[in-house]
Amino acid sequence: MQMILSFVYILVIGAVLFSMAALLFRGREMVCNRIYFVCQGMVVLWCASQILLNCARTPGELYAAYLIGNIGICFIGSFWFFFSETYTGRQLKGLKKWGPAALSVFFFLAVLTNPLHRLYYVQFSMEGVTHGPLFFANVAVTYLFTIMGSVLLYRNVERQQRLARSLVAASVLLPVVLNALYLSGIIKASFDITPLGFAISIVLVLFATFKYRFIDLKKELAITNEKLLLEQERNRIAQQVHDTAGHTLTMIQSYLKLARIEAGKDDQETVKTYLEEAGTLTAKGIRELRESINMLRQEAEYELVTQGVTQLANQVREIPVEVTVRGEDGNRYSHLSKVIYDTVRESITNTLKYASASKMDIIVRFRETEVEVVIADDGKGCETIHDNNGLKGIRERIRAAGGTVQFVSGVGEGFMTRVKLPVKKKK
Repeated sequence: MQMILSFVYILVIGAVLFSMAALLFRGREMVCNRIYFVCQGMVVLWCASQILLNCARTPGELYAAYLIGNIGICFIGSFWFFFSETYTGRQLKGLKKWGPAALSVFFFLAVLTNPLHRLYYVQFSMEGVTHGPLFFANVAVTYLFTIMGSVLLYRNVERQQRLARSLVAASVLLPVVLNALYLSGIIKASFDITPLGFAISIVLVLFATFKYRFIDLKKELAITNEKLLLEQERNRIAQQVHDTAGHTLTMIQSYLKLARIEAGKDDQETVKTYLEEAGTLTAKGIRELRESINMLRQEAEYELVTQGVTQLANQVREIPVEVTVRGEDGNRYSHLSKVIYDTVRESITNTLKYASASKMDIIVRFRETEVEVVIADDGKGCETIHDNNGLKGIRERIRAAGGTVQFVSGVGEGFMTRVKLPVKKKK
């Protein structure tokens, strides 16, 4: 009987490996495929453990067989749920992305440490195995993630694929039902029949995949690329809106503050100058925001790096901003104008909003292989630097340009931003 069972499991493993090879041949670069491969791999390990159990002759061999089987038992539910999330592009609210995997790791660690607590297997010997509370908790969690993943798949498969949806639902319910019948003793068997249920499930999903294009790999690739591009563009626009609006409103606030001060001195000419500058900056900010909202890619406003930096420094009236240039600016640095302009603009905005500074220094060093920009103020500083939207935007912008950025601060020591950007080699 044991030889027959082992032969059956070998056939099951062969069928699973064939299905894995088939999906690999069809679309090996797909994320969904890779996750589904892992699900199939869990079934292979589960089935292999049944063969090893039939061959076990010592407690060590028995433990090794159960350990291999528990890799499949502990992880198949979470990986199936992860597959469902990835395939549908949906995530259940309130459930952390790493939550299922963390639970799987917890239960597998419980198996590894069972001799210390006896909560997964109360009794473990060649004479028999008695399951403990953690085992049944693991089974319940596996049921939960398997069913949730199936519901997620069922709801998001196109309506015209009715048969495919039914096959997928059956493929998940079958092993769950078989496992429940086996553990409850309703079906009395000398071996765990659950892996057979999962093997049949894989055949059903494979049939739905090839016959009814359940996992349409070309479509998946197109959707994934489209989502990625949309997400990148959305983040770019959001960052551009944040930078533009934040700088513009901060500068306008600064001009209005100075205008109120001069109005108290009855200096109408200076008040008029500040209001005109605020109006000019408002018009410019509205134009830039309109371009961002219309998804127009912004190009560098100045050909030379120093032109943009000097223009930003000259806009500031609330505190003195000194610009120091070391080396010679030129067209070979022009590809860095935009990223340096945006970085300096964000730094000025942060200084005026948070630093309570009395002065600000901007140093630009032009070297053969890089441009270094140092932006420092003498403000109140901070003990811990937190990456808000502005600092996060600077990091991402500099990283995208291949450079590095460092933020340095301390209480009462001001705030400094040091940026290094590589220069394109001369042709």
